[in-house]
Amino acid sequence: MHPCAPGTLPSLTRRRLVSAGLGGLALATLPACQPDLVAQAAKRPLRIAIDLWAGHYPLLLARERGLLKAHGVDVEVVIPENTRQLLSDFAACSYDGVCVSLGDIITLTRATPDIHMVLASGESIGADRILGKGSPSRVDDVRGARIGTSLGGFGELLVLRFARRYGLSLGDIELVQVDASEVPAQLASGAIDYGHTWEPYVAQAREQGFVEVFSSRDTPGLVVNGLICHGSVLRRRGAEIRALIAAWFEAVDWWNRFELDAEPMLRRALAGRTSEVVRVAIRLLTREDNRAKFRPGTTEDSLHRVAELYADHFIARGLIGRRPASAELLDADFLA
Repeated sequence: MHPCAPGTLPSLTRRRLVSAGLGGLALATLPACQPDLVAQAAKRPLRIAIDLWAGHYPLLLARERGLLKAHGVDVEVVIPENTRQLLSDFAACSYDGVCVSLGDIITLTRATPDIHMVLASGESIGADRILGKGSPSRVDDVRGARIGTSLGGFGELLVLRFARRYGLSLGDIELVQVDASEVPAQLASGAIDYGHTWEPYVAQAREQGFVEVFSSRDTPGLVVNGLICHGSVLRRRGAEIRALIAAWFEAVDWWNRFELDAEPMLRRALAGRTSEVVRVAIRLLTREDNRAKFRPGTTEDSLHRVAELYADHFIARGLIGRRPASAELLDADFLA
């Protein structure tokens, strides 16, 4: 049995709620993880799910280069290719940890408050993009537009920043639930006018003639991804999490020195999923970068400030009732 009981909500019902845009309702029905079951599975591998995004690939390199093994930690890496399902399954305790954006976990704290970001993996400096048929030339090209993103996730704030460029608010556009992996197909079908996604899906959309109209390059510091774990896992398996993070940083350092050597290794690791493994417009974060990011601050260089921005946005949207305490959500103790 997994250390966190998945609850009694049938997975099919949960998926239907998520696909209908009611992910928050689905997650709210899930009981908290049961920490007393963690010890029963202490010998099994840590189960970490990641979005298909180059900022998370140091974990794959750590596995492929034997760094995890050298640090004495066994990790099973899962790549669902559906962020909302990944988050729903994480809330149901199918994973010990996930690699997603900080903005993705804010709404999750309503039903699963005991989760903590312990590592900042990478900052998107243009990797997250909003695509469309052409760059808007006037306000009416955006007003009333159907814009696809994962609702309740970090893409909402990116879309809001895009709308504000034209003097608009979320009330002036139509948000549509579309996972990043579905954006190319949804754009091609005409179901949406613009869509938020990242590589490898940007390349797929560009092959169909769609172009970038906005990106995280326009919102420095706003999109930072990382490793988020259940508190029960950190308390019971903290030594393994520390070992994973140590191997991760070694992989980052190696990738920074030998970028060309990393490409064939990653293509093998991701065979059948994507051949797009170059970290375009992504700044991998080192241990020192992490120490700076985890420091409290009043600018978007600080994860504390970024978490507050997302929380305020989701409070205004009615998706959460209060700000999660950033000091509890962000745990830098495992960086040492």
